[in-house]
Amino acid sequence: MKYKPYFLEDVKSSAERKLFTVISTFAGGGGSSTGYKLAGGEILAVNEFVDAALDTYHANYPNTPSLTGDIKDLTGQDFLDLTGLQKGELDLLDGSPPCSAFSISGSREKGWNKEKKYSQDKKVSNVEDLFFEYIRIANDIQPKVFVGENVNAIMFGEARKYYNRIIMTMENCGYTAIGDILNAADFGTPQNRRRCFFVAIRNDILEKTDLNFMTLSSSIYPQPTYKEPVTIYEAIHDLKTDETEEQELFDAVTNGFLSKWLPLLNEKVGVNLKDKPKKGSDVHPTGSLFNLVRPAINLPCPTVTQMGQQKSVSGVLHYEKDRKLSSIELKRIQGLPEDYILTGTFNQKAERICRMVAPQCLEALANSIYKNIFSLSYQFHVQLLLSHSRKLFF
Repeated sequence: MKYKPYFLEDVKSSAERKLFTVISTFAGGGGSSTGYKLAGGEILAVNEFVDAALDTYHANYPNTPSLTGDIKDLTGQDFLDLTGLQKGELDLLDGSPPCSAFSISGSREKGWNKEKKYSQDKKVSNVEDLFFEYIRIANDIQPKVFVGENVNAIMFGEARKYYNRIIMTMENCGYTAIGDILNAADFGTPQNRRRCFFVAIRNDILEKTDLNFMTLSSSIYPQPTYKEPVTIYEAIHDLKTDETEEQELFDAVTNGFLSKWLPLLNEKVGVNLKDKPKKGSDVHPTGSLFNLVRPAINLPCPTVTQMGQQKSVSGVLHYEKDRKLSSIELKRIQGLPEDYILTGTFNQKAERICRMVAPQCLEALANSIYKNIFSLSYQFHVQLLLSHSRKLFF
C-alpha cells in the first residue's frame, strides 16, 4: 500500500465546504485543525499557549483567529466573544491536553501533582488536571459535540481512574460521553499511533438522532479504511532530506552518547547497513535497546514522540541509516501535507510534529461525527420545521 501524499490546497478546498464549525484548544502546530478541515470543518478560532507552536500554526493557517495564554486563565465566554457565537451554537469543540502524566513512556503516577517542563521555557503544573480545564471551557460553551484526545494508556492501570472521572465530568455537563482507542495506521498514516479519543454529545442533540448509548460507540468510531497499513519504507524511501540536516542528525547520533549503543542495537536486530532494504519475511524486525528503536521497513513506524525525536536522545532511528528521522520524513510519518510549513529549529519542528494528532485519523473520526450526529440532527430540525409549517398551513 503506497502512501498517498496531499497538499495544503487539498486541505483548503475541503474546508471550504464548511459542513460544521470547530473551535480547537491546545491546537499546537495544527494537526487537529488539518484533520477537521479535511473533513469539511470550518475552524473559527484556536487556543495555544506555546508561541513557537502558534508560529507554525499561523504559517499554514494565517487567517485563523487565536487566543494565546494558559487555558486556566480563559473562559468559554472568551471564545464566544472572539467568534461571535452564542452559547450552544458551536458544532464541535476540540482539545488535546498534554498527556505525559498518563503516558506509559513517561513516569505515569510518579508525575502526577507536579510541575513539569512542557516546551522551551514553558512549565505546566498538574498536567493531569488540564483535561478538566478543557471540560470547564466546554461546559461554558455548550457545543453540540466535544472531542478530547489523549494517550491510550489513560484507559489502563491507575490512569483508568482519570478516564472514568473524565467521562463522569463530561456527563455532568449535560452530555453522553464515550471513549475508545483509534490507531492512526488504520487510516493511512504510516505510524502505529494509538490514541484515546473521548467523544461527548450534548443530550438534546443525541435525542435528535437514532443513536443511543448502546449503539453510540459502534456508530461514532470509524472502521479502518486501510486493510494493509502503509509501511515506513513505502512512506519515506523516495524523500530527499536536506543534506545539512541529515549530516547534523548523523553527527548527533554517531558522536554523542548514543554511539556506544548503536552497534549493540544493530547486532540485536540483524541490520547490515551496507545492504539495501528488502521486503518479505527476511527483513529485520523492529528492534529496540532501551528507548532507541530501529524500525522494520515492512511495518508502520513505531510511535514518534516529541522528546524521542530530538537530535541527541533515544528515539526512533531511520530504518537503515544511523540518524534520527529528518523533519521531512517526520511530516510523512505523521501524515501532514507535503507542503506543510515547519518553523523554528530542528528540535522545535520535531516537537511540533510529534505532539500533533495525526490528521487522517481525526479526519475519519470527524467524518463519522458529521454523518451520525450533525447531519441527522440537521435532518431532524428540518423535519420539525416542515411539520410545524404543515400544521400552520392546514
